[in-house]
Amino acid sequence: MATRLADVDAGRWFRIEEVPDTGLRARLIRLGFLDGPVRCSHRVRNGPVIIARDGTELALGASVAGNIEIAEVEAE
Repeated sequence: MATRLADVDAGRWFRIEEVPDTGLRARLIRLGFLDGPVRCSHRVRNGPVIIARDGTELALGASVAGNIEIAEVEAE
């Protein structure tokens, strides 16, 4: 079973593996979130997940985060 971004705890590092929405995938590529490890900087229960990479933060709604598959990695 795949881990979903909506289930990751704040402070954890991960790689984004699968983004089913092609428009969102393109935006994440342009912002550099698919090029390497990403950190969950904040998570609100049943709410948005805030992810960070190389000084860029992005808030994703719970429904969007629930569709994104991730793989946890070691902290950078």
